[in-house]
Amino acid sequence: MDVENLRLHYARTLQCWFQRFEDAAGVVPGRFGPDFVNTCRLYLAGSIAGFRAGTLQLFQVIFARGECHRLPATRAYLSFGEEICDADSVCL
Repeated sequence: MDVENLRLHYARTLQCWFQRFEDAAGVVPGRFGPDFVNTCRLYLAGSIAGFRAGTLQLFQVIFARGECHRLPATRAYLSFGEEICDADSVCL
């Protein structure tokens, strides 16, 4: 039904996760050890860089059964507040 690339959003999501991880830096090493901390930092920082550079992608794919026809023809409703119409052009 739909495919969306969330790459631009996901860099920001990872940045928030990274900040939360750093905010917990006093607790995490004692519970999981320094190797875990270093691995997480590397993973998060590298992923942020990859999404920002465009070398990593994240796609959200929506599947629906054949009887589902409630997908809008465009995403204009996200930006312009237009009504969502079904496949028969009946606004919902």
